[in-house]
Amino acid sequence: MASSDSTPARPAARRLWVRVVLFVLTLLAGWAGLEWVMSKSPNSMSIKRDRLEAISSEVDTLILGSSETYYGVKPKALSGVAFNLAANAQSLYYDYQLMREFLPRLPRLKRVYVLVNYTSLYAELYDHPENYRRYSYLQEFRIPLQHRVDYLDLRTFSRVVLYSPHTALEHLIKGLEADRDKRIDDRGWYRVADEDRWGLGMKDAAGRLAVHHGFMRREHFAANLAMLERLIQLLQEHRVEVVLITTPVYPTYQAQMRRTLWEPARAAYEQVAAKYGVRYLNFLNEPRLQAADFEDSDHLNADGAERFAHMLEERTLADPVGIPESGRVANATPD
Repeated sequence: MASSDSTPARPAARRLWVRVVLFVLTLLAGWAGLEWVMSKSPNSMSIKRDRLEAISSEVDTLILGSSETYYGVKPKALSGVAFNLAANAQSLYYDYQLMREFLPRLPRLKRVYVLVNYTSLYAELYDHPENYRRYSYLQEFRIPLQHRVDYLDLRTFSRVVLYSPHTALEHLIKGLEADRDKRIDDRGWYRVADEDRWGLGMKDAAGRLAVHHGFMRREHFAANLAMLERLIQLLQEHRVEVVLITTPVYPTYQAQMRRTLWEPARAAYEQVAAKYGVRYLNFLNEPRLQAADFEDSDHLNADGAERFAHMLEERTLADPVGIPESGRVANATPD
């Protein structure tokens, strides 16, 4: 009797499992659809990659670095065909890897501007508040992660996890060409909107420096310096001129920089420039740029980016190779 009473339960159990399996398969199909949408939707890195590839046979100048050059050097204000390959929080490791990726496809490349600023030798993307960006480099440029353990993260292969399901749904609703980065021009430059103006006072600059000091680590110095040298060597092997640049900051930022961080970095830039016979152009204190040229205390706005590009080219052509600009910060604060 017990056996016959349990018989009707078996079909019901099978139906339940079928429903569970169908539900899971539906979720997986939906997730796969979102992944496909995100693989076809543009993001800031895929936009820059595709636009550089589109004019790769013409590009003669590249701009590398983080947001200071991404916002602060307008390629179209330089002569020839320049492209801005900088990006937010981009470290020297990614500058080097991007050059390894693109050098074979840039037959006319003759000059590369490399950002070396207050934070460059002390920062690594994996140790940065915006460390999620390393997975974008992996997905869009195939740049290896710096630590093997990081490959265990779902963002290694999932764009939906990286950019969020909400973003994926937004792209699905608005269409595959929904561009979240319309401020990026056809030369890779991010145009800061006129209304994006932040404070330039001492308190505002202290806030910016607090953010920077939060991710600056002395233990990264040696590895980043070695990476800078590898980058210079790589470019010189391909007969590409290297110009190291320190971008302008507002006086309130400069006044609160820590001497014990800046002076070793500045000295290292000068030594590397002399060692490899490249220019080091230090614009940290640039009196020709005024408050109206800055978005905040360490970023230029669109007008400033155009003015600075003209200054940069003027100095590049005027300064002899191998004689670095000292550019000391006399009023940098002690640690």
